[in-house]
Amino acid sequence: MLLFLPMISYLLIALLVMNMFAKARPRIKDPIPGKKLKTLPMSLGSRFQLQRASLLALFMGVVFGIATGWLPASTAGLVGALALMAVLLPMQYTFTTKGVGLGAGIFYPWKEFSGFVAKQKSLVLTHPSYFGGLTLFVKPADMTSVLQYVERYVKMNTFGKLISVKENEK
Repeated sequence: MLLFLPMISYLLIALLVMNMFAKARPRIKDPIPGKKLKTLPMSLGSRFQLQRASLLALFMGVVFGIATGWLPASTAGLVGALALMAVLLPMQYTFTTKGVGLGAGIFYPWKEFSGFVAKQKSLVLTHPSYFGGLTLFVKPADMTSVLQYVERYVKMNTFGKLISVKENEK
């Protein structure tokens, strides 16, 4: 029985790393629906946020694996390097008439969002059933053009709120 636990742990670590690479560079790319409006590069913070659940799970698995002695330090280093490589792969936001795409593998339709909060460097698209919504980190120079698309396609309701970029600068 004890022999199976390390094998299961190695399998889970491998699946987490593969999941991270699939988010950054999916092997099968479905075309993003809608007419492309704007493409912006994702910042390093955005990519960390996208991968945060997998990074936390990998970190905990590596820490407990090293602490209990079943995971060699060289393997932990390899897992860390692969995770860092997945985060460092360049990704982009793609805004279309149907929604917003994160990288080439994740797409959110506009109809899923109930509102948004625009700050100087970020845009939070709120969803009543998602915890925390979707945060997009956008450069201040690009924020006004992005807000034009979001205001056009995200229908405001009682859950949504809008804070303009100009109000945050005061």
